[in-house]
Amino acid sequence: MNHPLRLAENPGLSSYDLTGYKGNRGKNFYEEDKILQRVIERYSSDYKPDHKKAMLDHLKGYGELVGGILDELTEASHKEGKYGEVVKYDRTGNRIDHIAYSHEQKLSRKISYDYGIVNLDFHDEWKFPFTDLHRQALTYLANQNGEGGVTCPLAMTEGMIRVLQGIGTEEQKKKYLPLVAGKGSYSHFMAGQYVTERVGGSNVGANRTIARKGENGKWILNGEKWFCSNPGDLWVTTAKIEDTETVGLFLVPRIKDNGELNGHHILRKKDIIGSKGKLTVEIVYEDLEAEALGRPAHGIANLIRYVIRTSRVHVGLAASGMSRRAFMEAREYSRYRTAYGKKIQDFPAYSRELAEMRILYAALVMPIFRGIDWTQKGILAEQISTPLMKYRSSSLSSQITHRAIMALGGSGIIGDYTCLPRLHNDCIINETWEGTHLIITDHALGAMNRAKIRDSFVSELKKNFDSAKKYPELKAAAQLGEDLLFDWNKSIEEKPREWKETYRVDLSDQAYGALVLSEFLEQAVFDRVSGSKRSRFDSFAKGFGAFLFRTIPKATGDYDSFRLEQEEVDEIVNW
Repeated sequence: MNHPLRLAENPGLSSYDLTGYKGNRGKNFYEEDKILQRVIERYSSDYKPDHKKAMLDHLKGYGELVGGILDELTEASHKEGKYGEVVKYDRTGNRIDHIAYSHEQKLSRKISYDYGIVNLDFHDEWKFPFTDLHRQALTYLANQNGEGGVTCPLAMTEGMIRVLQGIGTEEQKKKYLPLVAGKGSYSHFMAGQYVTERVGGSNVGANRTIARKGENGKWILNGEKWFCSNPGDLWVTTAKIEDTETVGLFLVPRIKDNGELNGHHILRKKDIIGSKGKLTVEIVYEDLEAEALGRPAHGIANLIRYVIRTSRVHVGLAASGMSRRAFMEAREYSRYRTAYGKKIQDFPAYSRELAEMRILYAALVMPIFRGIDWTQKGILAEQISTPLMKYRSSSLSSQITHRAIMALGGSGIIGDYTCLPRLHNDCIINETWEGTHLIITDHALGAMNRAKIRDSFVSELKKNFDSAKKYPELKAAAQLGEDLLFDWNKSIEEKPREWKETYRVDLSDQAYGALVLSEFLEQAVFDRVSGSKRSRFDSFAKGFGAFLFRTIPKATGDYDSFRLEQEEVDEIVNW
């Protein structure tokens, strides 16, 4: 018997405060992002006017795509029945080891690839340099939809382009760059990296895959790879040169020159917690044909320089982008949701939670772009900031996305209500990529122990603290940052090696705290020098100082003086 719902008579089904709520879909994510706009304005000040306008137009165009069709496609492709699958054989029984993605996933990749977010310099109509500022701003925007099956492949494709341009032979460049970067290529971010084996992840030297010399300059690889992210058309891989302990770096096409499937078997796709839009698989190599990338003796060095280094920057940008989206979701929800007679954004405790989320994602975005600028200028401090930000950005982003979920209450854990559960899981994956926290802080410590690099880091931060001290309202934050920096530097110089290795996470947290305070204070001083009486970044520095008091034992001073006034909270949230 049919029992239709009597909607008009049921008070529980009438319209309420969230009726028609759609989150942030339809917004231009570039135009909404004041922090990113600030970054672009600061670091493009020396661009020629026509170049700057073209870049801004390109970023605005992508911001519209990210907040519109790409947001829709990402949601649609992350549902049961839409995830990629391994197709082992074709209809006649030939082994093909093909990855089949949904229409939504393929279209999402195609739109971003064709827009040029990794390969704009391969577009004939683009008449300007494709700068790292521009490139990485696009990456940051892309990650505001989470990994989405796009941004991990994006990172690996950029790494592939850089390694081919850096150490590829002329023949390799001619053959493979059109595939992974060419305008109109059918391969949309289908470059991968296969390094990890069951016996070793970050410890690449422990791996057991063997490479022996073949014919016509090719190498023959036999072994296995445990984590193969984004299996596709072309990938980089590592293997030990036969009868040596030397690890070489190799280039592998899925299809050999004669049209046959190359010698690899996809065993299965992995059931991982996040980053589900692209597949991660296990693979066995059986007489796999490969080409050397650079000199075999320089395999690990080239892997780190071109591939892992690129991926670590992308980890930081991914963490920043997902943290930004988490804040957007929490703030937008608070503008609609009512409780006890008022909008939840009007509760002081809630608005302070939003303010700290915004401070923390800004504390990821701005130091990362500072590091990119340092790299361009050859400033050695970047060798500390890059691994430091990989560690701290990825760990903080998981906290920020979790806090955003809690800010939405029960709605925050529902995957078809908000993107936050997916973003949170993607953030956890992001923490493990290219080195877990203990691994990456060991790399950061290695840079900290080198006097020239450490001196550069101290010099860059200290000049900002010295400048900020000239303004009474900035002096407390500058002193806090300088004290953290001084204590950190003293520990690095004087503590024994075993102590530093044991407490490398604490040392990294301390260095990060000083770095962020330095960055916010530099922004505040810049505004004053530009003619403003005060800066929004006064409040960012103050609020971040309060965060440090709660999270770093070495942070000392008057905690109460760092508590934000409600006017400052509102300024941060509503900017």
